[in-house]
Amino acid sequence: MNDPITPVVRTAFDTGARFRHARLFHPRGVRLAGRFRAEPEFAPLFGTGDRAVIARLSKGTGTPGGVPDILGLAFRVLDRDEHPWDFALATTGRGIAGRFVVTPARGWSHARYGSLLPYRFPDSGVRWVFADPAGSHPEGASLAELDGHLRDHQVDFDIRVAGLRTSGQLAGELVLRAADPEEHRTDFFDPMLNHPDDVDPVPQVVQRIREAAYTGSRRGRGAEDRDTGRAIDPQP
Repeated sequence: MNDPITPVVRTAFDTGARFRHARLFHPRGVRLAGRFRAEPEFAPLFGTGDRAVIARLSKGTGTPGGVPDILGLAFRVLDRDEHPWDFALATTGRGIAGRFVVTPARGWSHARYGSLLPYRFPDSGVRWVFADPAGSHPEGASLAELDGHLRDHQVDFDIRVAGLRTSGQLAGELVLRAADPEEHRTDFFDPMLNHPDDVDPVPQVVQRIREAAYTGSRRGRGAEDRDTGRAIDPQP
């Protein structure tokens, strides 16, 4: 079947990234590294113990200074088979309906990040993934403030998984710190490309359009050939 939409989306994001010389959305961010420890119920997916993570916190539209913005948390964790599993989360509203709406946050400590679109986990219905700040986070929405905070502190998140009408179950703890250049060399996170074989992003038609956007953005900023997304190095 011919698909006229995805080439248009791919070209639009390619053009936008070339014009901006960066990602069309979330153009600037702070690179992080750390670990993820899954709760026992989720260990069959993520593996046991501390799992290596690289991550990025960013502002969606690139507003200056501490101006509120749609904040983003992208992270790559090694799954049970030591393969990369990417998540790309953005700040959303609260409550059952709010999870479907990207929402500007006034600061890193006030953000709640969600996957917007769900996953189908093995032997279960669809589930959304959320990250809630835990511990100390900067009050404002400035990248400079976040960078300064990370010189002396880590940032922690509770990762939760929720069904359509549930508030969420704790899936694990994400602990991040400022990354050294040599341990965070990837230029992109792609949840459509990097996920376990038995975990499916849904619905497929929307995910195909989303993948076209990711591909176009990578191509536009010249990142497509530099990073296949199939590596995470080194262990933090």
